[in-house]
Amino acid sequence: MREPPSGEPQQWTVIAVIAATTMAQVASAMGSAVFPIIAPKLAPVLGVPPAFVGYQQSLIYGIATIGTCFLGGMIRRYGACRTMQASLALCVTAMLLTATASLAAVVVASVLLGIGMSVMNPATAHLLYRFSPAASRNLIFSIKQTGVPLAWLLLALIAPGIALAWGWRWALAPVLAMALVMLILLQMVRVAWDDDRSTREAAGYSYLTGMRVLWQPPALRWLAIASFCYSFLQLCLGSFLVTMMVEEAAYSLVEAGLLLSLTQAAGVAGRIFWGWCADRLGNGLAILQRLNIVMIACCIAAALITPRWPAAALIALFAAFGASAVGWNGIFLAEVARRSPHGMISVAVGGAMMWNFGGIFAGPAIFAALYQATGSFTATFGWLTIVAVTGLALITAARRAAR
Repeated sequence: MREPPSGEPQQWTVIAVIAATTMAQVASAMGSAVFPIIAPKLAPVLGVPPAFVGYQQSLIYGIATIGTCFLGGMIRRYGACRTMQASLALCVTAMLLTATASLAAVVVASVLLGIGMSVMNPATAHLLYRFSPAASRNLIFSIKQTGVPLAWLLLALIAPGIALAWGWRWALAPVLAMALVMLILLQMVRVAWDDDRSTREAAGYSYLTGMRVLWQPPALRWLAIASFCYSFLQLCLGSFLVTMMVEEAAYSLVEAGLLLSLTQAAGVAGRIFWGWCADRLGNGLAILQRLNIVMIACCIAAALITPRWPAAALIALFAAFGASAVGWNGIFLAEVARRSPHGMISVAVGGAMMWNFGGIFAGPAIFAALYQATGSFTATFGWLTIVAVTGLALITAARRAAR
């Protein structure tokens, strides 16, 4: 990968890159986010319990983990912009397959979504690092990473209402439209933004390459492993909040969707604010450590939820949960890019995303298994405290190594 162009990039280029990578991230994340949000309506059609959405989410991110291991070379061979387009095309195909209402088609759609997601973050990180000013990199990466909670926020606001009014298939339409529009728009800038691609590069590389680059600096190593815990918590929160509130807190589907949208809105605001704080403080690892402490407190509080909790208390809890468990990602990617060896940013980010996707892969499936054992969503959230405490130990080790 080339280093950023000499001198400060033009402002309009920076803005265009931020906007394009953010909206592409939104479209990609919407593909997986739509399933947990419409699970109470989709699951009966497929003949499975709603809690099985945890296994479906784990399938998506398990495939993403495998794809991250082997597909990182696509960015260097075909260009980051073309790679993003390929990811969006897979998202479009996945939504069309899901609309068939076949369980087998949903499984295939999940595989395609996982492949597409495996290259989206490395590709966007490649472009952002190339075109962003160093002094604002935490903030810029955090703005781009608002794409994930924005996707959940938008779908949580509109998908339940669409599913109730016109049927669950129409809830897939916003995802399909967003991915298709971004795929077309990226073609307009593809030549200019992919001018650093090299046709001599292999399209894939051994998973050991990314892990080897990642493992050498100790701070980078512990940071990447900590992201396993953070993504574990984030996906469990997004995947099961709606179902928990409907089944155990006597909320309607629309009310639960609004609460999820609040959680994701707090994550959007948090990602921008924490990125700004990290740039001002000059220490992203310190911000991550503080956010981790909030995650621990939220896991404990979630275990105590009952139908008697006032709305204000639930709003405060899930706003804090969203700001911390959803708000960490931009700082994480900026720190990985900053600490990567020279010329190996996309490779290091790909290696780090293996841990990130690994947490997303393990989280929903383990949560679903714990729920089957406990019979309670709230009790299962309490068990997530163990994951949050493990994350705190890892990010503390990263800070010590960085010193």
